[in-house]
Amino acid sequence: MGSIIDLLALLDGWDYRVISGTITVKPGVINEVFAENVKGWLLIGFFDATDAFTNLSVQMPPETFKIVQFNLAELAATGVTLPLAASFVLTTFNFTGLPLDSSGYGATQFNLPYPLPLKKNNVIHIQFTLDPGTTQLSASVDYDFVFAQIYRPDLFTKSLKQVYSGKYPEP
Repeated sequence: MGSIIDLLALLDGWDYRVISGTITVKPGVINEVFAENVKGWLLIGFFDATDAFTNLSVQMPPETFKIVQFNLAELAATGVTLPLAASFVLTTFNFTGLPLDSSGYGATQFNLPYPLPLKKNNVIHIQFTLDPGTTQLSASVDYDFVFAQIYRPDLFTKSLKQVYSGKYPEP
């Protein structure tokens, strides 16, 4: 029998949830694009930006660490341009004026080999800002995050129990 992720296709009470948008970010200003308790898993993340120092931060207080924290310039400096398991991949990095001009275009994405489980009582926060080093007054950011979210825990657990007992879930 597979993991719970492998069994999702057989389970009721969950669905995909996409969070997407476009924002303008400014230096030193935290732009929270999502803050909610999500019961489920973070599957995929993507963003593109017009500044090399666009920073993404994902956290789940009361945890004291950030699940994700980086900017596009950091990814380029570490050479994260090839697909690696469980990491962000810098797919585009075109900031030819660095370090004197941080404008240009960059994009990054991740598609986790195993989805990130979110703690059932914690609110997940997704935030963007411009880190020190930027030469711009603002930048544009497009983002997409995909969750597998349990919307009906009663149906989810009922169908999970059926699968684990060897019964295919009832329609």
